Amino acid sequence: MVLPEDAVIIDRKKYVENGGVIKYPFPIEDFAIKTFGLDIQYEDFYHVFSKDMYEPSELFGCLFPDNRFFQGIDKVILLNTSRKAFILAGQEVNRAYWEDYAERQTIAHEVGHYSDKYCHNHKEHKEVSQLDLFLPTVIIDAGSSIIVYPVGEETFANKYARCLLMPEDKVREFITKNGVAGTFDLNSLINKLKENFGVTQFMIEIRLYELGIHFYNGVYIKHQNRFPYMVYTESSLLILIDIVKKYALRHPLYDADNFVKEYNLLTNETRASAALFFAFNRILQGKYDKKYPSVFEKRVIELAEFNPDRLQPVAMSEEQ
Repeated sequence: MVLPEDAVIIDRKKYVENGGVIKYPFPIEDFAIKTFGLDIQYEDFYHVFSKDMYEPSELFGCLFPDNRFFQGIDKVILLNTSRKAFILAGQEVNRAYWEDYAERQTIAHEVGHYSDKYCHNHKEHKEVSQLDLFLPTVIIDAGSSIIVYPVGEETFANKYARCLLMPEDKVREFITKNGVAGTFDLNSLINKLKENFGVTQFMIEIRLYELGIHFYNGVYIKHQNRFPYMVYTESSLLILIDIVKKYALRHPLYDADNFVKEYNLLTNETRASAALFFAFNRILQGKYDKKYPSVFEKRVIELAEFNPDRLQPVAMSEEQ
């Protein structure tokens, strides 16, 4: 089976052979037509689909591949002009986070389906006819149909789109050129990332997470900044003390971004600033004294002026 990242490499080569030019933002419309002969059209999906089968405003786009016709034409990618707000976990997402460049992602996704079924992995389905490759098929009228893909094929198309629009080498090159080292504040680069790759913040966060490039202040991916079952190590708490000391023994609320960036860079973690503030308060309260003797010692010796009324060796108290 050809993986989506390998399919992208093969398809880009074909695109260049057909006169295409690789650049970024990636020319996805040109890629679709030159590589696969897929036309891009726009349509109000309320005029295409019956509400008995779908809620048309919830669809971003669809593919009519070979021998599947939309108004007498096959090999068409339709983009929905009546798309409503994006809903995530039951909440409407601010359009600023997903609307810009969403159509480019939809095209890349549908191209991924076509590449998967008609170019690379169709032999995996040699026991069924071509008409059955896209089961289940819902007939709209005598001359058209809409294809519903199994979950596994959606995964392929999503990964294909990410690899095509945000190839790993170009993402890492961008990160290096912008002086990013370790965990970074996504807010500081999000506009540049969107403009450079022509994708939404949603795809950017997924792709960075997928590549192991750590960031904070994400809209969609926040759990990587939370460690509900990951305790602080002795060395990480000592690092935290050293960083806070640089701020004249005051909580660096006014410089939280740089504060958390330095900590995550030195510890190779991806914690959020609020979590670090709470951790430091626990240090002051002696919560780590019994478990980590060196943290207790550093607290007593170096943090006296920070909170002088909490210098008793609580590590030995029964309350611990």
